[in-house]
Amino acid sequence: METIGLARFFADFLNKQGAIRTEIIETKGSKIFDYLVVCTAPNKIFAQTLLVELLEYAKNEFNQVNSGLEGYKKADWIIADYGKVAVHIFSEKTREKFNMEKLWR
Repeated sequence: METIGLARFFADFLNKQGAIRTEIIETKGSKIFDYLVVCTAPNKIFAQTLLVELLEYAKNEFNQVNSGLEGYKKADWIIADYGKVAVHIFSEKTREKFNMEKLWR
């Protein structure tokens, strides 16, 4: 699957699960990722649930397994690494603080 296709898959899935303000950011100039998928979860439990559901669906539907996870326990900024696509699930406060959209555009 192309990286943009994978990014769209993650964004669509997160939207269907109720994530807030899901965006795909092209990371031009990055040597690590081609795309970031960024969304907001209203609370810690919701963020953790989004991640677990995303991991299961990606594995079952597309045989995609992440190569790294960070932030699950605290759940104010969870990152799932899928090679050239990284999924970021933020709390509202943390998303505002780090403003990934502004950083990469």
